[in-house]
Amino acid sequence: MKKILFFSSILITIISCSPEAMVNKKLTGMWHLVSIDSKDLDSNYKEQIDFEPDGRGGTITETKTTNGIPVVTYGQYAVIKSGALTISRNKSGGGYDDTGYDLTNISDNNLTITQNTNGNKVYVYKK
Repeated sequence: MKKILFFSSILITIISCSPEAMVNKKLTGMWHLVSIDSKDLDSNYKEQIDFEPDGRGGTITETKTTNGIPVVTYGQYAVIKSGALTISRNKSGGGYDDTGYDLTNISDNNLTITQNTNGNKVYVYKK
């Protein structure tokens, strides 16, 4: 029994220290979009995304507000090999809209992702 507990605790420690888990921990919380392709956002537009981790991925809540009217989208995300991020947004009619990104830069308060599907847009977020 002691051996099983010992090996289980080692396995949990290894998994929780994986690069993907560390990146996922940094993603946790609300991020506010600052620019797209080095262009500031229109003053009537705001976008934010909230990452709620669960293992090497989790759930997202994305809010896009135009002229004071918010549109909320929900979905799931996964961190892949610590350098990539996949976001699957729920479609209103069912199914998902999948988008892949490269994690260009991530720190405690700054996030830069580069879309690698359907174009190469660069998104800069701040906490």
